[in-house]
Amino acid sequence: MFTHHDLVQIASKWAERVLKFPIVASELRCGGSREIPDVIAFRADSSLIIECKTSINDFRKDFIKPERNGQRVGVGNYRIYCAPTGVIPLDKVPQSWGLIEVGNKGNVQLIRFKQGNLYHSNNSLEEYRNSDLFFHQSDLEIERAFLYSILRRRK
Repeated sequence: MFTHHDLVQIASKWAERVLKFPIVASELRCGGSREIPDVIAFRADSSLIIECKTSINDFRKDFIKPERNGQRVGVGNYRIYCAPTGVIPLDKVPQSWGLIEVGNKGNVQLIRFKQGNLYHSNNSLEEYRNSDLFFHQSDLEIERAFLYSILRRRK
């Protein structure tokens, strides 16, 4: 069985190698944000978070967060759950979220997510609202703070 840390490392590499996000950070805390994304990633016009869950109970707790239940705008134009194979039933994943599963040997299987281009920005939300069911408007101020934090750590 994978630990949370194992899943975060696997998901980080997957975001960078498969989805081609050049800026990837894990378990980053940032002033001004309640969220601590397991994986947060950035490209020119889009952002991504991956939330790693080791159990169904951990997954269910995620919906208590105001950024998940609609009380607050969260980070990540694209949002994906990551869990060991079979932990999260697909019908429990919100329609606008993706799901990747990690097999026994650490291989990642894409269960559900957008196919094709991920280069959409908050400015194009209306254009993609109907055509891209996975796109979320994100909190740009908080995302800038995350980017600033990543850059400061890389000095």
